[in-house]
Amino acid sequence: MTTTLKVAMACGGCAAAVTKVLLATQGVTEVRVDLDGQLVHVDGDASAEDLVAAVKGSGKAVELVVT
Repeated sequence: MTTTLKVAMACGGCAAAVTKVLLATQGVTEVRVDLDGQLVHVDGDASAEDLVAAVKGSGKAVELVVT
């Protein structure tokens, strides 16, 4: 399952920090960041709530993209 998040990221360091916290979340198998589009695509079986909470915990503004 792929979950897409809109995350406020300004640079590659922001993208790396978001990737790190998401990969540490149980159930996440892969993270792909689209820095220009401010989107993060997360593969795995982690809940959307857990993913949003992980990103918020890193201090970034985040919202779930419903497709």
